[in-house]
Amino acid sequence: MTGTGAQLNTAPATVGLKRLRPREDFPWWLVVMLGIIALMGVAVLTNEGYQEAWENIIPGLQLTLYLTVVSFLVAMPLGLVIGMGRLSRNRVINTISQVYIEFIRGMPMLVWIFVVAFVLTPDFADLIGVKTRDIDEVYRGAAALCLFYAAFIAEVVRAGVQSVDPGSIEAGYATGLSRWQVTRFITLPQALRNALPALGNDFIALMKDTSLVSILAVNELTQEARIYLGSSFRTREAYFILAVLYVALTLMLSLLLQWWERRLEIPGRESD
Repeated sequence: MTGTGAQLNTAPATVGLKRLRPREDFPWWLVVMLGIIALMGVAVLTNEGYQEAWENIIPGLQLTLYLTVVSFLVAMPLGLVIGMGRLSRNRVINTISQVYIEFIRGMPMLVWIFVVAFVLTPDFADLIGVKTRDIDEVYRGAAALCLFYAAFIAEVVRAGVQSVDPGSIEAGYATGLSRWQVTRFITLPQALRNALPALGNDFIALMKDTSLVSILAVNELTQEARIYLGSSFRTREAYFILAVLYVALTLMLSLLLQWWERRLEIPGRESD
């Protein structure tokens, strides 16, 4: 009787847990985030102050996306070269790569923007024989972003290469492939596939860090919000629109990255 009673009492509890699992897995956080974004949409449509702020800030979105994409596309191959240099057996190449990575990672992003814009850019202008003022602040900001994130991408590449199964590399050598062919056709494809989640996170972080180039008066989203705030003194509207725009961009990129990871079946990522 005791055993039977225990079984009868346990079964409903187990069934109850199974029924609760779908609710526990439901992405309530996404519902809340979409609700906040929808709230912004309603405010823009129904409130003249928010609508005016939207119309003045949204033109900066194009430059924000431009800075993000261009900087990342330049940072990727540069980070790949530095990351492979970090793994090089050549002492000079390895040391140079490590110094670059540690130097960049030891400096705040804002300070690095100042260094690139006001120290390295004049030196570069003198080197190529042009005036410093002829180099637009947009290019200075993009250069600072790509050089900064190249160091972080290099570390992601290094970790990705080290995560490749040594057996597949040995199999490549066993089939008669050269070291360059093994790196190109075996090591790098697997390394970049394994590193995709980290690279995606760096892309999202770079997008958010484009706000820092507003210090150079580059008219991306943050600078447009500052300009609007300076003329209207509508603090609530300006910063609410700006914050939700960045949240919407980050959310969209995060969901796109998760979808791409599921499609490629990236290891190490739990399914939602």
